[in-house]
Amino acid sequence: MTGSAADEELFASWVSFARYPAMLVGTVAGQLIGIAVDAAAGSRSLWMPLVLSVILEAIVGVRYGATRGQTLDARKCVRVSWTYSLMLACVTAPLVVWIAASNAQSVPGGAGYAFLTPVHVAGAIVAFALATAGRAGLMIALVTRRR
Repeated sequence: MTGSAADEELFASWVSFARYPAMLVGTVAGQLIGIAVDAAAGSRSLWMPLVLSVILEAIVGVRYGATRGQTLDARKCVRVSWTYSLMLACVTAPLVVWIAASNAQSVPGGAGYAFLTPVHVAGAIVAFALATAGRAGLMIALVTRRR
């Protein structure tokens, strides 16, 4: 802890910190439901699991604190969404490295990072920003509706 008011407010109690692992459960559940819906529709795209995971992350993020007496306001919703996105990116980075390393033999010349084209990187950044903003917006809408 740095001692700043923002850090103290964000991680003031176990309930504040425990919101993030609970949101991870929402991520996994949303992805599994999205995969099932996507498989039933036959589209085999990334968007359905991504959208459903963002929706469940927002619902869990808002409900987790509310059921424990720590409701969020709009500013906190944005901060929780950004913090969660950054934590998720940190957890995902080793997976990207592992995928690249495990595919090095299948790519001509052994360059396993061939999938990291500028278009793919730009797409990932846009998806990251949209998911973060969408989650924050949904969290704000859920918090506002509950009042």
